[in-house]
Amino acid sequence: MSLEQWAYLSQIAAGAAVIASLIFVGVQVRQFTDATKAQTQQHVASSWFAIGQLVCDNAAAFGAGLTSTDARFADLAPEDRLKFVAVIFALYKHYENIFLEHRAGRIDARTWAPWSIHMLIYFHQPGVQSWWAIRKHSFDPEFQAYLETSQKPDVPTPATLLQPTPRAS
Repeated sequence: MSLEQWAYLSQIAAGAAVIASLIFVGVQVRQFTDATKAQTQQHVASSWFAIGQLVCDNAAAFGAGLTSTDARFADLAPEDRLKFVAVIFALYKHYENIFLEHRAGRIDARTWAPWSIHMLIYFHQPGVQSWWAIRKHSFDPEFQAYLETSQKPDVPTPATLLQPTPRAS
């Protein structure tokens, strides 16, 4: 075999090595992307557990705030106003994070769909609408636009859970 043939053969081998390297890198990138998405979804769930605890710890104030029809929450005690505003802010920062992660492609449509309904159920409550009018500028403009152009979901609202139900005798 001549030196020229050896050179061609080495170029072919080098090309094959480059292709194999690219395939390996592609597999690694896909695995990293999948791991990042799984980690993001886990973070969303664990964040919700923390916020759920915050809601439970302030249930009376949260419920009163949701159903408040006063634009400045004058119908709530000052302490309850503060609790409601703090809890709803934390809740909507959580929702904003989910929204932005979905937009960035780290949360898939199947995961996003139920979270978006959950977010909109709360968003269309009278107290949340009053709070949003005074605090919306603390949120991403795209998130603001998404919420403000949303339709109220056709599902029972959180306020229905606060209404007493007759007990069966």
